[in-house]
Amino acid sequence: MPLIFPGMDPYLEHPQLWPDVHASLLVYLREYLSPLLLPRYVVALETRVFVEGPDLEHLIVPDAAIHHTRPEPPAGA
Repeated sequence: MPLIFPGMDPYLEHPQLWPDVHASLLVYLREYLSPLLLPRYVVALETRVFVEGPDLEHLIVPDAAIHHTRPEPPAGA
């Protein structure tokens, strides 16, 4: 039977199933990217990002973020 929604799978994206599939995909993404980025960068999951600007001041939680392996020292330190 053809999918009624091209490009998505309603069964896979069911609210009870999708969070687990999504989390698993992120772990596999990190495992794939890490060897390509080391030693200079690391892949971090669920890093909080704050976006500022007109009508944009809200918290965004990206699926994955890439960081330098040596964090920048805090300002004024």
